Amino acid sequence: MKSTTTILAALAVSVTAAIAGPEPAPVSTGKNPPPPPPPADPCAGPISYNNIELLYQYTDWDGNNADAGNGGILRFEYSPTPYFYITGGVEYNDSGYDTDLLVNPQGVPLGITHADFEQWDLTLGIGGHFPITHHIDIAADGGVLWSQRSVDFHVPGPSNNFSETDDDTGWYVRPQIRAKWGCFTAHLGAEYRDVRNDNSWIYFVNVYYQVNPAWDVTVGYRHTDDFDAVTGGIRWRY
Repeated sequence: MKSTTTILAALAVSVTAAIAGPEPAPVSTGKNPPPPPPPADPCAGPISYNNIELLYQYTDWDGNNADAGNGGILRFEYSPTPYFYITGGVEYNDSGYDTDLLVNPQGVPLGITHADFEQWDLTLGIGGHFPITHHIDIAADGGVLWSQRSVDFHVPGPSNNFSETDDDTGWYVRPQIRAKWGCFTAHLGAEYRDVRNDNSWIYFVNVYYQVNPAWDVTVGYRHTDDFDAVTGGIRWRY
């Protein structure tokens, strides 16, 4: 009789527990709060193809008679769809150089002519990019290049000064590699220009460092057969 009563009591407890459902999870008392989520990485984000950059350029022209040049570069990129971007830029350079010694018909030296040189280059093109790793893209763009060159010659003697200006339209192509690790981004590549019957390559490297979510500071180096240049400035990513 006692065993029967014990069995019935155990069954009653089991049925009651089944109806009541599982016990609720223990409520935190605040002594051991859950850990906070990790802070967001301020430099997280993809390689930029939506930006505007403004640079100062210092140019060291080849040749002993050439002055150092000063100028500026303004570039933009806009990516309306993945893997595709539109780009354009304006570049200005000025410098000076001494020409050969002038001699009059009687063979008397007149002096060395000094020339002041200015050049404007405008580009507009389209490009594409493709990721090869999470941190590295291959990119290339190309398009139209318009260039204007002006030279003011200062010849010894009264009223001997004169100027020459020419402009021409050509094309360019710019393959490159872009890489991003944390707050640092680097561009390494070359630009081929065909304008004014001059075919030339410009090799470049640019390094960017993110200082806040929208702005970078940047430095760069450019090299051709005619000059070496360093650049520095800012970039706004939008």
